[in-house]
Amino acid sequence: MVGLETQQKRMCDEEQPPTSKTMRYDRQLRLWGDEGQDALESASVCLLNATTLGCEILKNLVLPGVGEIHIVDNNTVSVIDVQTNFFLVPGDVGKARCECVISSISQLNPETKHTAYKLSVSDFVQNHLDSLKRFSVFIVSNLSLSEYKEIAQIAWDANIPLVIANIVGMYTEIRIIVREHCVIESKPDTPLPDLRLDKPFTELIDFYQNIDLSAFTDTEHAHIPFVVILLKCLDQWRSSHNGEIPRNHKEKTEFKSLINALRRKTDEENFNEACQNVNKCVVATSLPSNVKDLFEDPACCVSASASPFWLTAAAVKQFYNVRGVLPVSGVLGDMTADSQSFVALQTLYRDKAASDAQAVAEYVQGFLKKLEVPTEHVSRDLINKFSKNARFIRVVRTNSVESSKEAMRESLETFADEPDDLSHVVLLFRACQEFLKSEGRWPGDEENNLAVDEIKLTQLLREIQNSIGLSADNPPPAMFIKDFVRYGGTEVPSVAAFSGGIAAHECIKLITSQYVPVDNCFIYNGGSQLTSVFKF
Repeated sequence: MVGLETQQKRMCDEEQPPTSKTMRYDRQLRLWGDEGQDALESASVCLLNATTLGCEILKNLVLPGVGEIHIVDNNTVSVIDVQTNFFLVPGDVGKARCECVISSISQLNPETKHTAYKLSVSDFVQNHLDSLKRFSVFIVSNLSLSEYKEIAQIAWDANIPLVIANIVGMYTEIRIIVREHCVIESKPDTPLPDLRLDKPFTELIDFYQNIDLSAFTDTEHAHIPFVVILLKCLDQWRSSHNGEIPRNHKEKTEFKSLINALRRKTDEENFNEACQNVNKCVVATSLPSNVKDLFEDPACCVSASASPFWLTAAAVKQFYNVRGVLPVSGVLGDMTADSQSFVALQTLYRDKAASDAQAVAEYVQGFLKKLEVPTEHVSRDLINKFSKNARFIRVVRTNSVESSKEAMRESLETFADEPDDLSHVVLLFRACQEFLKSEGRWPGDEENNLAVDEIKLTQLLREIQNSIGLSADNPPPAMFIKDFVRYGGTEVPSVAAFSGGIAAHECIKLITSQYVPVDNCFIYNGGSQLTSVFKF
């Protein structure tokens, strides 16, 4: 695999000796790179209410090196807190909970700054209103909407992500609220190669047409890049199929016969790779649905109020309208090939990607000149990244914290008839918040009132169902209601730890603008090990 060997050699030649920081964060740097790590280390995260789940989220943000954590909580440590929260000890009972947990969590990474506020959320907003917009993410855990409604509105207006993390016993809810979140590096798990074999660019045509397979020795023949083999066979196929590429299973099977006909030996690995890549690489180049949605978005326009992201999107749209294709990514995967051929092919794709990015940059500069906006408003780095990842650009928009009733009804009705339906858990968390608002405690928090709390919670559920237009003929099973009351608002440490890891990953996605966050409500049942995602 010459591509991998070349890359490893280049890394060994160019890399400096690892620092203590790169050694400490080595694994995560492989995921989100230096730029993502810089974003994480510059981030400031604010947790409202230091529940066990909330602390587990912070733990998983502090360990990879988040810049600052802030905890707002006016509660004192209880015996139950000590029993469920690994960051508290018996000697903490009666002390300020925010100060105790932040003292323990901060020890995980001395580079993370930390501040505790022994205040209610409303007092925190009043006392620190001018500094709230500096936070990168707000995390709210087990509070009623009335308690954090004001800060939710501030976050929405400032386009600061709000992560709602609720837990009762074995059930958790993780919901993301963000007005607009743009993801350039979405990093799909198995992206298709961007080789443009159906629409080869001029330089690629010149490259493969100047290669004479019959002139190669057997050793050289066994190291021809599979891209060249596919292009040669495509020329032959198109000459007898009206210029079309093979499209269905039958045609691609016939196409593989052309590949095998060029073999000299049965064990030529490069020809095996060519056959294996037919389904992935011999495909029609088209506009992905997510990019089509991006181009049709009203925000994708040239205006003085447009952000750098949307101005670049408008430039890529212009590029596509003129050329009929997106910019080439320039990424060439590993393959069996001799070093000279691989490097030549790799250079060809990289140069084409750079040329396409330059064309996009010229469109951007034209827009900025027209708008009389300084050229540095859109960085070249942004343009290069956008061009390279154009196929995978994503924009996530959610509703505000007070979701429209119609959106919630439609989302919950979609799952209503499925087995193991968890839409009931969504409704139960809403009912619990209403219970917390009216009673000042979680249902089941007082053992002598379990039966009364079940009745009250059931009534609230019906009211919520009616308010959003869901049929009351399909109430949540009594088992779910009993579970929520039985737990009395307590947290199961193992469920909190597992869910805290998930929520922290979502926070990292939001902070680094890499990978696509959940859209937008994740439900987990720790008892059945089932999950569902709802959008409302």
